Amino acid sequence: MELTTANRQIDDVTVVDIKGRIVIGEESAALRSLVADLLSEGCKKILFNLAEVRYIDSTGLGALVSAYTSVRKHNADLKLLNQPTETTRTLSNLRCRHRRAL
Repeated sequence: MELTTANRQIDDVTVVDIKGRIVIGEESAALRSLVADLLSEGCKKILFNLAEVRYIDSTGLGALVSAYTSVRKHNADLKLLNQPTETTRTLSNLRCRHRRAL
């Protein structure tokens, strides 16, 4: 299933409804491109709604982390909503490891 996105605005938050799979290849590249476009449009608060994301591979996870890093470099915020359980666990583990490394 290909990755599709739909943007909508709620007050000053850009909500991106993501559907499909975030995997190696075009899907991860499309996510990176989307973030770059949103930042160039001046979006400062971005919310990824992952309710209809069925699978995220390691490259897709890397794309989410990269998106977060890019957004933070632009003094903006990126939040994830309805993330799959495995993604939540993996991101939590990454945060714990990062804190321990400091």
